[in-house]
Amino acid sequence: MIEGSHKTLLRILHYPGMTGEEEVGAIRAAAHEDINLITLLPAANEPGLQVKGQDGEWIDVPCDFGNLIINIGDMLQEASGGYFPSTTHRVINPVGTDMSKPRVSLPLFLHPKPEVVLSNRYTADSYLMERLRELGVI
Repeated sequence: MIEGSHKTLLRILHYPGMTGEEEVGAIRAAAHEDINLITLLPAANEPGLQVKGQDGEWIDVPCDFGNLIINIGDMLQEASGGYFPSTTHRVINPVGTDMSKPRVSLPLFLHPKPEVVLSNRYTADSYLMERLRELGVI
């Protein structure tokens, strides 16, 4: 599904250091799910990433060097008929850390080739284009 895909994307996300006047626990990246199939995420250099558990509670994701976080994206949710639910996640101002340090995150968004059939309704390309239109990106 992925080999030869030209849609896979590596992003560098930079969260600037804070002044200390920001509210602890404030949202830095709102809760969302990724559109793609799977997101591979080496642990960031600073904490703040949270995932939403099945009970609706937010869980802090450790940022220990060498950890690899794997998030299920909306395309895998579609392809599995909901068996694998998309991972809801967000970034907050963490509690009890030196918030003056910048936070850097390197998500790799794995996308299938455009012609891959996700479901009776979608190919990978038609799903991506529909979602990007919904978001106003295209």
